[in-house]
Amino acid sequence: MLRLLLLIGMVAVSFPVLRSQEAPASAPRKPRYPVQYSSRLNLSSASEIDKRLDAPFPEGTAPAGVNSCTQLLAKCGVTSKWNCASQFPSTSDRDLEALKSTFADCLILRELQRATPATSSHVAELKWDEHVLPLLPPQLAINVSDEWTRKAEEAAARGESWPAFDKSAIAATDGPDQIVVHGDGFVERVILWGRGDFNGDGLEDLLVQTLDTLTGGTYRNTRLFVLTRKNPRGKLSVVRAPL
Repeated sequence: MLRLLLLIGMVAVSFPVLRSQEAPASAPRKPRYPVQYSSRLNLSSASEIDKRLDAPFPEGTAPAGVNSCTQLLAKCGVTSKWNCASQFPSTSDRDLEALKSTFADCLILRELQRATPATSSHVAELKWDEHVLPLLPPQLAINVSDEWTRKAEEAAARGESWPAFDKSAIAATDGPDQIVVHGDGFVERVILWGRGDFNGDGLEDLLVQTLDTLTGGTYRNTRLFVLTRKNPRGKLSVVRAPL
């Protein structure tokens, strides 16, 4: 009888201890999708990004007073508007074009540096080849005016894809993580630079750059987008446009 009472007492004492070790129902989800970098970057580790941001530009390729990506990003600011031109008012149009290309390269590294692993993804299995074109949003179509930008935004709001917005667009794969989109009067190279959570919502995103050219002139431009999709069968949408 005494042994039975002792056993009951041990169970009564241990029960709340066992309950206290249970994981809370609202425990945060662990990241499942690590940040990934395109093989085009030849990055061996994340720490190498810091070195590249601080590495000196080749002599004669940067404006006066700027000697690295870190300095260029600090001077021009990291916003959704291209404002380096106001920081270097005496720079020629051709040099500004080269400067914007350099700024884009630096901004890509900065975005990858700040990316974090994602807890969920609807793009993990997405291959970056010609078949991705019907999933791309119309904002990636070549943009030469504010009117064209407005029309692309309206098409995105209607749920249209890039080829629905511009039916002349045709894509082809051009090496790892790059497609080339040809259309009526334009050629665009669309490059996937990395995967990760670029806005802190836990969902995996894609960091994508466009290199835009008009076939009938000298127009050149580069843009940068963070894309994602909300469900496994949905189209990609623009989360933000760093450049």
